[in-house]
Amino acid sequence: MMLEFTEDERAALAADAVALPDGSTPDAATLAVAWAKHVSKLDADRALPYTDRSVWTEHDLAGSLFLRDNLERALTALRPALRERLADDVRAADEQFRSFTVEDSGRKIGFIAGVDVAGRGWWWFRVPKDGPIVQDLASY
Repeated sequence: MMLEFTEDERAALAADAVALPDGSTPDAATLAVAWAKHVSKLDADRALPYTDRSVWTEHDLAGSLFLRDNLERALTALRPALRERLADDVRAADEQFRSFTVEDSGRKIGFIAGVDVAGRGWWWFRVPKDGPIVQDLASY
């Protein structure tokens, strides 16, 4: 995912950047790339053993879902033409996420994340169908 943007588009992306609690202000394109990378990591980790110290945990899954929330906020703020430029890449990452996850009530991940999942995006209601995170979630 490496879209190229005109100077005006880069300015529009920067103007609609999302302010995060840590003080950073990533734009929608940066968040879209980060979401795609998180999804790829979550997917790849499914093949690793639970004992592999490089695998992400349920807390990393929660962080990824917060990232997707921030991406959605950033996309919503963009003018339609610019949002559409990012749409295919976001859809591809979303489809990859759906491909290795199953529907879930959101209760466990909401507890882990410390949030009420009511009214949250569809991604809060999906969990990996296999892999180490499934083992993590089983303890809740």
